[in-house]
Amino acid sequence: MLEPIENQYEKIGYISRSHGVQGEVLIIPDIYAPTLFDALDLVRIETARGDLVPARIESVRVQEKNNRLSFFVKFEHVTDRTQAENLKNSSVFADREIVESLLDTDALPLDLTSFAIVSDGQSIGEVEEMLENPAHPILQVVTDKQEQLLIPLVDEYVVDIDEEAKQIQCKNLNQLTGL
Repeated sequence: MLEPIENQYEKIGYISRSHGVQGEVLIIPDIYAPTLFDALDLVRIETARGDLVPARIESVRVQEKNNRLSFFVKFEHVTDRTQAENLKNSSVFADREIVESLLDTDALPLDLTSFAIVSDGQSIGEVEEMLENPAHPILQVVTDKQEQLLIPLVDEYVVDIDEEAKQIQCKNLNQLTGL
């Protein structure tokens, strides 16, 4: 017996716009997985009617800008900008098993709450809560000065997470506030 489509595929993002004249599209992911397209050579694109049409990936470029992950994808069947424009705002789906395996390998500790934040050898504060964000998790921190600080969980700000010591080593926090 066939499984329902919602059990076979998981939405991984949407096509934001076309890029360039060769038919490349910008995909904004719903999940934070920098290696997402490394494991995918085939995705499903949702049509206006709701059908999931297979699309083979020809090439992928990953870009992280302003703490947001973006994928520039070239599909084999899209040869020019007009075809790429027709895909704008379409949802992109992938095999659920592949997505779940990626999330398991990219997973951070389930809960970083109460982890100490340290920068340049000085205590900054403690993680009060982890906020979910489609691009990446955000750490809500209460500083030692009793102020709120939001730290994106990306390489630009987080150097190391020491689970044993319950400590997160950070850098560039001066970009987020006047520490």
